[in-house]
Amino acid sequence: MDRILAIVNEEVVLLSDLEQAMAPFREKLKQAGYSEAQQRIYLSDQQPLMLQKMIDDKLTDQQAKRLNVTVSEEETDKAIERFKAINRMSAEDLPRMLKLEGLTYEAFREQIKEQLIQARIVNREVKSKIVITDVEIKAYYEAHPDQYTGVTKYHLRHILMKTASQSSDERENVRLQMQRIHERLQGGEAFASLAKVYSQAATAQDGGDLGFFETRLLAAPIRDALAGLASGQFTQVIDTEQGYQIFFVEEMVHTGGKSLQEATTEIQDKLFAEVVEEKFKTWLKELRQRAHIQILE
Repeated sequence: MDRILAIVNEEVVLLSDLEQAMAPFREKLKQAGYSEAQQRIYLSDQQPLMLQKMIDDKLTDQQAKRLNVTVSEEETDKAIERFKAINRMSAEDLPRMLKLEGLTYEAFREQIKEQLIQARIVNREVKSKIVITDVEIKAYYEAHPDQYTGVTKYHLRHILMKTASQSSDERENVRLQMQRIHERLQGGEAFASLAKVYSQAATAQDGGDLGFFETRLLAAPIRDALAGLASGQFTQVIDTEQGYQIFFVEEMVHTGGKSLQEATTEIQDKLFAEVVEEKFKTWLKELRQRAHIQILE
């Protein structure tokens, strides 16, 4: 039988409301293969948290009505498109994500709408605009290079002369040989031709061709030596674990990156959402203190 779980000012939260709100969690646990007993334990822990959220949602809705704050269907649609763009989602990715989260599209849409209402209430109630400065945007951009710098790949060739188990005099002799090869490269001789003749690596017969490598996968000395080079250029002689080497940049490809200017709107939206969330928590705490809330056992 249905019953009242909480009274929030003039409205109530029913047991059936809570069960409906918990349905996505139940479905997600089921898909993950949890047993019935495990599901009951997890859901019993989550129910008090969900009830508190439902109480907060009631307070938010009540205040939105008092302030006549509304969000149109068109505004919700645009917010969903922004969400997909920020998270680089295709039309197929969103349904897949919702299925993993155990959410229906309608429930997800309602969440987006609630977030928009929260943002509007915060702006109105706090009576101060949320301003994200250029300095904050730049700081976020620089602090998250993995999100915005993209991936650089080098198509490399190399010439290797091994130095393993050799004395310091022999190592110096190898280094001098490599230095003379470097001078010949500077004189305009073809890298692949010299690699075929002098390289002691298995790649020699292919002109020292190593294929493509992501920057992050290269050893630090090699990565440092390649920094600033363009296609058609080569490094100095490098002392590596395998021996002395020279690397040639056959081609350099950079993909997936965004400049600060390109990422500004995306970062602004992210920072704005974070500020809204913090201000909303403060506002909601004050609203709770003024409201009549009764949780029934």
